[in-house]
Amino acid sequence: MCASGVVAQDWETMETIGGAWDTEWGEVWVFQNGSRYDGNYSEDNGRFWLEFTDHVFEGYWAEDLSDVRCDVEYMGSWYWGRLELSNSDHFPGFLMRWSYCRAPVDRMWAFYERLPDGL
Repeated sequence: MCASGVVAQDWETMETIGGAWDTEWGEVWVFQNGSRYDGNYSEDNGRFWLEFTDHVFEGYWAEDLSDVRCDVEYMGSWYWGRLELSNSDHFPGFLMRWSYCRAPVDRMWAFYERLPDGL
């Protein structure tokens, strides 16, 4: 992925989402771990993982505390949900769609731009 963000493209051609990102909820760090990506963010000890499945990156997030408590524990937390990467030709970065627990992804998390690594 180029530093300026994603232009509408097939996710299969994307080089990496790894690195530091500026988002609407603060800085996020994403690390490639084999065929998957692991990430973390400071909001409530947030963490997530994504894997490329079929035609999209899908995974889960978890925090130590959130607005909704799930009925089962996952990733060591009762506060978690689904993730799916999305892109748009009208957005300079990319959008992460998310939900609470097992609900369909219906909320958006905006990733604005890649930051210099190490921030």
